[in-house]
Amino acid sequence: MPDPAPRHARLAELRQRLEALGLRINAAPVGSPERDRLAEQFGEVLGRVLALAEELEG
Repeated sequence: MPDPAPRHARLAELRQRLEALGLRINAAPVGSPERDRLAEQFGEVLGRVLALAEELEG
C-alpha cells in the first residue's frame, strides 16, 4: 500500500483549491458564463476531494 502522506497532502491541496474556487464563484456575476464555468470546475474538484477522502478513510 502506498504511503498515505502524499495523498493527504493532495487532499489538502484540493481543499484549498475548492475554497479559492468558491471565492471566485461568489465574486462572479450570477448567471454569467464565468460563474457557470467556475461552478463546473468546483464540481469536478469536489468530486476528487470526496473520492480521495473516501479512499483515505477506507
